[in-house]
Amino acid sequence: MRRTIYSLSVVLVAIMAWILWTGTSDKSESQSAPPQLYEGVPFDGHLLALDRRALDEAYHNQLLLLFSIWLKQQAVDARQITNGLQLTRRAYNQAAGQIARREQALHDEEQQRQDKGKSQ
Repeated sequence: MRRTIYSLSVVLVAIMAWILWTGTSDKSESQSAPPQLYEGVPFDGHLLALDRRALDEAYHNQLLLLFSIWLKQQAVDARQITNGLQLTRRAYNQAAGQIARREQALHDEEQQRQDKGKSQ
């Protein structure tokens, strides 16, 4: 169980790093659609809950890193931290939005199954 959570955390951190990296490379690229995290991935409510938890943990870890850099005065000015916070929040919101849509789709699918069972 811990290995699964750790693995998901690593994957989500890698995705967030990729989003952050591509977001800084070109303004026109940052305005394009975000990557679709769940394209071709089957529904699994249990894993989706772990995805949300891992995303929260990855976000928290990124904030710890940003503030640690700032407190150690490795950032020349606060704009570097501000940019990092903006990119981190943008990536988090993109991933959280996709997770929320996935959760809603899963909920809708379960509701349809329940409605079919009641009508039979």
